[in-house]
Amino acid sequence: MNFHRSLPGFPLSPSWHALRRALPVLVLVGGLSPVGLAQAQTTITLGAAQTSAGSLPIVVADQKGLFAAEGLKYERLDFKGGAPAAQALASGSIDACICAGDHAVHLEEKGLGGKVLVALADTHSYALLSRADAPATSLADLKGKKIGITSAGSLTDTTLRYALKAAGLDPDKDVQLIAVGRAGPQRAALQAGVIDAGMFTTPDIQITLAEPGAYKIVEDFRKLPYPAQDLVVTDTWLKAHPAEAAKLQRAVVKALEMIKADKAVLQAAVVSMFPKITDPVLIDSITNDVAAGYLSGTGVMTPESFKTLMEMMAAADPKLKPVGYADIMIGAAK
Repeated sequence: MNFHRSLPGFPLSPSWHALRRALPVLVLVGGLSPVGLAQAQTTITLGAAQTSAGSLPIVVADQKGLFAAEGLKYERLDFKGGAPAAQALASGSIDACICAGDHAVHLEEKGLGGKVLVALADTHSYALLSRADAPATSLADLKGKKIGITSAGSLTDTTLRYALKAAGLDPDKDVQLIAVGRAGPQRAALQAGVIDAGMFTTPDIQITLAEPGAYKIVEDFRKLPYPAQDLVVTDTWLKAHPAEAAKLQRAVVKALEMIKADKAVLQAAVVSMFPKITDPVLIDSITNDVAAGYLSGTGVMTPESFKTLMEMMAAADPKLKPVGYADIMIGAAK
């Protein structure tokens, strides 16, 4: 694929390695003290759809000093799903969103200029879980049941609407989709019988299934090519902060490359990001699951994941206006 079109501040070239070489490099000039460097740092506010594996490259960029080398530091805000995170992004309350590619499409469609600065994941991140004693063994078995999503308009909502239609069910008539929130509330709702199944992502899939005989997977979406987690920004922010965007992009892409080269880098980030998980077996399970093709190795959304994205979004919302790959992925030629 030919990458040659650029936004202001983003010189582009045929590969990400060339892109990184083309972007300006931060040089520490002799005589610049650590205090001076700290004072020069710019804070980037990142909003996360939830605490999930999609944020691990951000943790690595921090742990390995990649942000600091670019004169950046970051502040992370957690939201109850992608929809509220994307709303905060659209309003300018945060600089970038760690959320599904869906939200870049929605922002672009609404004229707000949604862009994927860095693709964080190449495959879907969710699985549909139920109590182990529930009779359902597939999505089709949930007709007439209640299914938990994180929030309306989120990746969990879009995914289920797409999958339900593929299973021959009407998501507005044959089931009830209930906005529950993230893993803790999902588990509580399952145990209380408020929902019959709920959507979970890594590491909550592994944590939940680790409870012997309590839960099971009804549908697993994790092998589906899909931009489940991306670093999404708006055109407004890009135009106002081209230098910061270039630095942020460069640091996170380098973190993805480090993760791909050394699984130990990923495991250290897992331990840091999920400090309450102390079982080595569970830590290994989460690390191996993430390392098995979930994260992007290049920072560029694959055409296959974009194709699934648009098919899924169109099935969930037939009125969706067409959005092209080059409309949302920075670096894609139009």
